[in-house]
Amino acid sequence: MMEFNVGIGKRVECDGHHGTIQWIGELPSTQGTWYGIDWDDASRGRHDGSHNNIKYFQTRYSTSGSFVRPAKVNTGISFEKAIRGRYQNDATVESEVMEQLQREINARFVEVVGMDKIGRKQSILEELKTAVLTGWMIWGTDETDLATLLPKLHSVDVSLSLLSSWIAVADIARQLPRLRFLNVSGNMLCIPDNPEELRKNLNYVVHLVLNNMLVYSWMDLLTCCTMFPELRNLQMAFNKLDVLGPIPCGLFDSLEELDIGQNPISSWEEICHLGSLPRLESLNANNCCLKRIMFPSTSATDKTPLFPHLKRLMLANNPLDTWECTGELNKLAKMEYLVISYDVKTSRYFQEFTFARISNLKVLNRTELSPKEKRDCELFYLKTFSSEYYKNGGKEDQNLSSLSHEFMERHPTYLRLVKAHGAPLDDSDFKTQKSQKLKDLKAELKIIVLSEPQREETVKYFLLTTKVAKVKMMLKRYLKINPSLNLQLSYRSTKDRGFEVPMDNDQQDLAFYSIESGDALLISW
Repeated sequence: MMEFNVGIGKRVECDGHHGTIQWIGELPSTQGTWYGIDWDDASRGRHDGSHNNIKYFQTRYSTSGSFVRPAKVNTGISFEKAIRGRYQNDATVESEVMEQLQREINARFVEVVGMDKIGRKQSILEELKTAVLTGWMIWGTDETDLATLLPKLHSVDVSLSLLSSWIAVADIARQLPRLRFLNVSGNMLCIPDNPEELRKNLNYVVHLVLNNMLVYSWMDLLTCCTMFPELRNLQMAFNKLDVLGPIPCGLFDSLEELDIGQNPISSWEEICHLGSLPRLESLNANNCCLKRIMFPSTSATDKTPLFPHLKRLMLANNPLDTWECTGELNKLAKMEYLVISYDVKTSRYFQEFTFARISNLKVLNRTELSPKEKRDCELFYLKTFSSEYYKNGGKEDQNLSSLSHEFMERHPTYLRLVKAHGAPLDDSDFKTQKSQKLKDLKAELKIIVLSEPQREETVKYFLLTTKVAKVKMMLKRYLKINPSLNLQLSYRSTKDRGFEVPMDNDQQDLAFYSIESGDALLISW
C-alpha cells in the first residue's frame, strides 16, 4: 500500500469496485481512521456520506457512500511496478507478443520460429514498445526514471486504473518522449485548473482514447483535448453524450479520425458541429440514436461545405431513413467509404441504389465495387426510376427537361447520371420496345452449402458482372465462413437439375457461366 498516495480525491479499489476518497478521519464511538468513499457504482455504497445524521462528505448518488477501514481498500501501485509485474513476471506475455506479430504482418495464422527468444526480448523493458495495463491499479509514477527504463515505449493503455488526475497522467507521459498512443478510458480524472500547462508533457501523443470517462460532459472532453495539440486520432465512445456543441476554433486542426460511437446522439445537427474540422477524414457514429441526416442551407444537388475532407463514415445501427439519408450523404464532397444498417426486407436493392446515389462511393458495408460494377448499379438505378423521371418532366434530351422539385428532392443525383450515361428509354413513347429486364443486371440465386448440409438454404442477389473471386469473399462474410477456407463454387441450372457446372476460374464473372436467376449456387470446401 502506498501511504503517500492516500488523500482526498485519490482513487481506491475494493472487491472489484472503484471509488474516490472524499473524507479521512475518525468517527464518534470508534477508534482508528476511516475513509469516506464515494463509489462509482451507486449500489456498492450504503448512504449519502452521512453518519448518525451528520454529513461527512458529498456523494454522486444517495447510496454511493460508505465508510471503510484503510486496510480494506487497495490504494494501488506505481506505473513502474505495474510494468515490471506485467512484462517481467507475467506468463501471458509470450502469447500477446504472438498476437502483436500477427497484427503487424496482417496474418491470421502464423508460426513464429524462436518465439521463446522473442518473448524474452519483449520482457526486457528496454525493448518494450507497447504496454497494455488495462485494469492494473496504477495510481501514478514515483521517482523512477521511466525514460531510461522504457526508452522505446510508444503506446500505453492505462484504462480502468486508479489514476485520479490528468496531472498524474502527465507525470507518466513526461518521461516517455516516444509516447504516441494513450488510452485512459474508464478513469475518473480530475481536470486541472490550467490544462494548457500540461501540453508540454502530452504534445507528442497523436492517438488518444477517452472512452467511458464516467462523469465527463462534452465540454469536459474538449477541455481535456486542449492538452493534446497534435491529435490525429481521437476516440470518445460510451460517454453518454446526447449533445456535442460547437468546437473551439483551432482545437482539432490536425484531427483525421474521430470515434463518437455508442453515444445517445439523436440529432444530426449535433454531428454537424464536427463539420468544421479541416482535416477530418474518418468519422465513426455507430450505435448512436440518429434518425435522419440533413445538411443545413444546401439544395438537393449541391455539395455541403461541411466535412470538406471526410472520406469514411460509419453509421451502423442508427434508426435512419436510409433512402433519405443516402441522398443527403451525396452532398459530402469526398466520401468514399460508408457503413450503414438497413432493412433487407424493405430495401431490396439498397446497396445498388446507394452506389448509384452517392457519386464518389467506392465501398459500402465493406463491399468494394469495380468501376464497371458501379456503372451497372447506376444504369440499373436509371432504369428502375425511368417512369417516375418522365412523369415528372424528364426528357431524353436532358437540356429540355424541367423536373419537378419533388423528383429532384427524392432523386438528387438522377440528372448527373443522365448526363453521364444518357436518359433511359421512355417506355411511354416506345410501346413496342421491351424494357430491359432486371435479370440482365442481377441474378437471384439459391445458396446451398454442400459442406454443411444442416445449414438452411438462403437466397441472395448478385450482379452478373461480379467476378467469382469476389463472390467467394462476399459469401464468406454473408455466411460467416472461416476466411481461411478455400471455397469451391459450382451451380445447378433450373433448366437441368441433374447437371452441375463448376465455376473454376476466379477471374471470370458470373455471366461467363450463363448463370441465371433461380439457379442454385453450390458451395463446398
